[in-house]
Amino acid sequence: MGRVNAIRELVLHGLYYFTDHALAELENDNLDEFDAETVLLHGKIRRSWPRELKYEVVGQSNDKRRIGIICRITKTNKLRIITGYEDK
Repeated sequence: MGRVNAIRELVLHGLYYFTDHALAELENDNLDEFDAETVLLHGKIRRSWPRELKYEVVGQSNDKRRIGIICRITKTNKLRIITGYEDK
């Protein structure tokens, strides 16, 4: 299974969580958890840090803005959403 599919599966099964930093950064750009979920389910990986199992996923928010989400697959096989931002 490819990494983008692994990320999607974790989101679909509710095996993800937001850091406080991610929630604050999303709010700063007038984005929310639903926007992040949409990108993680439908976006593509733009960058990866394989040694850390960390990924930048980009796609469209619910209001069609381009956003980026940085996330990591943890050792316990959960998705940690580290930050999110409008990708200008």
